This record gives sequence, structure tokens and C-alpha cells, in this order.
Amino acid sequence: MNPSQKRLKILLVQPAPFEPGRIGLENVIWLSEPVALTSIAGAVLPEHDVRILDMRLEEDTELNRVLLEFRPDLVGTTSMTTDCYQAKAVLEMAKATLGDQVFTIVGGHHPTLSPQDFEDEAVDAMCLGEGEETFRELIDHLAAGRSPFELFAINGLRFRDAFGDYLNTAKRSQKKNLDELPVPARHLLKPAYLKEYFFTFVSEMASINTSRGCSFDCNFCAIWEFYERKTRYMSAKAICDQLENIKEKFVFFLDDNFLTNRTRLTELCEEIERRGIKKYFATQGRSDFIANHPDVMRRLRDCGLMMVLSGYESNDDNSLESLRKSNTLDKNQRAAKIMRDLGMISIGVFMVRPEFEEHEFDLLYQTINEMAIAIPLVTILTPLPGTQMYKKMKDQLLTTDTRLFDLLHAVTPTRLPRDRFYQKYVEWHQATLKSTFKGVLAAVIRNPKFFLWDSLHGTWRFFKKEVHYAPIVDNYESHLRDEIGIIDANAIAKPRRELPVMPQQRPLPETAGVGVS
Repeated sequence: MNPSQKRLKILLVQPAPFEPGRIGLENVIWLSEPVALTSIAGAVLPEHDVRILDMRLEEDTELNRVLLEFRPDLVGTTSMTTDCYQAKAVLEMAKATLGDQVFTIVGGHHPTLSPQDFEDEAVDAMCLGEGEETFRELIDHLAAGRSPFELFAINGLRFRDAFGDYLNTAKRSQKKNLDELPVPARHLLKPAYLKEYFFTFVSEMASINTSRGCSFDCNFCAIWEFYERKTRYMSAKAICDQLENIKEKFVFFLDDNFLTNRTRLTELCEEIERRGIKKYFATQGRSDFIANHPDVMRRLRDCGLMMVLSGYESNDDNSLESLRKSNTLDKNQRAAKIMRDLGMISIGVFMVRPEFEEHEFDLLYQTINEMAIAIPLVTILTPLPGTQMYKKMKDQLLTTDTRLFDLLHAVTPTRLPRDRFYQKYVEWHQATLKSTFKGVLAAVIRNPKFFLWDSLHGTWRFFKKEVHYAPIVDNYESHLRDEIGIIDANAIAKPRRELPVMPQQRPLPETAGVGVS
């Protein structure tokens, strides 16, 4: 650091869910460490004093206490779509507590794609796109005592000038080699936090990113737009360097699509084998890669990959095509079988559509049972801000309140009466138990050490969470309660003829279910 620069105190805050105890995947399925915050923290250490506060794991009063005790020069937060209001609340509290002496900034997926949602007196700037270089340059600017209203030279920002108007600087290039980015500052996370991060029945779980972007252009996803249709990869050496410095036994690769490049995955397996790294891994990846490359999946399994979350999305080829998924039901089915044969846990995400009739719910749940997905997750098709689907369906939205854009609520009219729609939707928890039994049994038989011993602690915690949240999750009225004050009851009374017609699906067979193979 230049001797003339001031050493800044920086507080980075992961916002909490907007309502503790409500329906939410974070409650039961997944709580990842805040890699976005540790990544930008790594970009400014050790020249500045940085703290990270994960409000998902703190009491409500902790933010105010830390603001008063630490008195940071800058408060930053990150936001996915459903975090929008809570992220703004973090910065509003910072301004209310410390006044204009504190500089506030938000980054992440939602401010990049919907920056208008953060135009607020409490928000001094938004980081658009990747944050490491932008944040570093911003901190250097402020530490040098330069004006917080004159940030034109820093690419990738939307900031408020001295007149209160928001201005955009030039777009930040996304050509940086991932190996050259600073290593995330995981050491800033409280030890108590590290014990709480989990994915399903894997607890005390570390997380890292090994790539950025996705080469597919599904119309319900904005990842490819955020990363401008580019995909970049970290080298096998850089990945393993991080793995060797992670003490946790379980690691989640947070890549938007880890299973995409056969050569890269082969090189990673070779490096893991050469170094003798012994960890368990989970990740996200497409089912068509699994179906097309069972040999690569076997080698990844032997290197520690135990779980893969895949977007199966639908039980119908026409629906997959309408989503621009570039996949087929046959490949979904083959992928599910490969995962069972390898003794790996498949976490399959499926969607019900607002225009579903009752039999279409039943058919989807039946197909899930036939595929024997170990952990099926059924969501509601949602036109998320920033996606092609959102642009197409914007006029059909019942609300723009981001709290309901969580894949668990219908933000467009439903063909069925709303209460009946949610009644059929919540049936999936019980209707797909056969799928879970078959999928988990196959994994236990083929990988007993992992599933009967190494994951025993996490399995017990997962079971307790399931039991705790069952009264909320299994009750369709939970969804209706969440909508009170957000969705106008009069607005949902859409005539059936105004809703689009679903592509024709295959008829419901008389019997269902296949054995574990």
C-alpha cells in the first residue's frame, strides 16, 4: 500500500433471508459460505482491515453492534434476486448508524441485471459484473482520499454523483485469467460459521469456484447473460492448491456448470490423484454430460465426487425445448441411471409450470419416481429478472416483489385455482418418497463408507431440519400466507383462456415405478 493511503476499515455483509422460518431452500437444502464476499476481501488484503458478517447465522442485532463497534469506512453487501430488500436494508442501517462518512456498495447477480432496484439514498454504488478488480480499484481510490462522487475511472460501477444521479462507468472486461485472481479470504469467516455451512446431508462444507459462466442459453436462466456468454476455467493446479489449504472434508464446487469440459475434468482428476487429495465433493452439472460421459463420471467418483445437482427441469421433450434446455428426457433418464450405478447422489431439480392441470403434477411426480432421483427438488417455473423469459412474460407478472422470486411461489397466474395449485405442488414432498428411497438405497449399497459413516453427522442434522420445517413445507397454506400483502387476490382471478396451452405430454400410465438398477 502506498504510504500516503489510509488503511480503511471494511465490513462485508451477507444479508439474511427476509423472514426467518419461512419457506426457503436455504433453510433445509443448502447454506453455502459467502464466496462472493471472501473473494473480494482477498482482493484488498492485507493492506486494509476487513471483516465479514454472515447475517444468516447471526442475531438480528449483530449488524448494528458491529457497525457501532467497528465503525467501518465502507460497508459492502451482495445480492441475489430474493436478497434485494435485505441487501438494501443492510446499507440503510449502515447509513442510519454512521451517516455519510460510510461509503456503501452492493454487488452480485441482481444489481448487475436489475440495477434500478438499488437506486436508493443509502446505496452509493453498485458493482456490475465480476467484483474483484472493481472493488480493488474502488478501495485504492477511497484510500487515497479521492472523492466518492467521482468514480468515472473505475470500470464496472454504477455510482451516485454529487447531484444524487446514478451514472455508469465503462463495462468491466471479463477476460481475467481465473488463476490470477486473489484466493478467497476464507480465514475471515468465523469458526462458528464454518460449522454451519451445509448441502443436504453434508455439513461443515467448504465451497470454491473453479469456473465462471455457462455456454448454454436456457431462457429461464441469466447466468449466461451475466457472464456475457463466456466460460472461463481455473487450472487443475490452482484448484488443487486451494483444496490442499481447505481443512474441511467436504467441498462444494460452486460452478454454474462444473460438468462441461471433458479435458479439464480429466486434468483435474489427474492432479487430484497425483497429489493424493482425499476429500468428498459435490457440484452442479448438466445431466446430458453425465449421460454422454459415464467414464468421466466414474473417474470423478473415484476422486471423491459424491453428489451432483442437475437441472432435469421437465419430464417432457416439448417442455425442455420450450425452455431452450438443449437436452432430452432420454438423457435425463440415462443420467439418473448412471448416477445410481456409480453410487452417487443425484439432486434433481424439476419445475411445475403455472399452467399445469392436476394430471400434469401427477405425471411429473410419477416420472421422478421412475427415474429414482435420490433427492428430487420440485420448483415453480419463475421468470427471473434478467432472463429472456422475464422479458417475454413481464406483462403477466402478478408482482415485482423480489421476495417471491424464489422458485417456490407462482408470480404469474395459475390455471388451477391458486389454493388448489399449491395443494398439488406441495404433494411432491410425499409423492416422490419412492424416488428418494431408491436413489439413496443405491448409493448406500455402492458407497457404504461415505453414506453410513463419513456423512453420518450431516445426515442427522439434515433429518432434524426436515422434521423441523415439515409443518411449513408440507402445508400449502404457507405459500398463500407468504403472498399476503404482496399479491393482490383480485389480480390472480385470470380466466383460464388467457393462459398459454402446455405442449401435449404423454398420457398418464396405469402403473409407475421401476426397481433400482
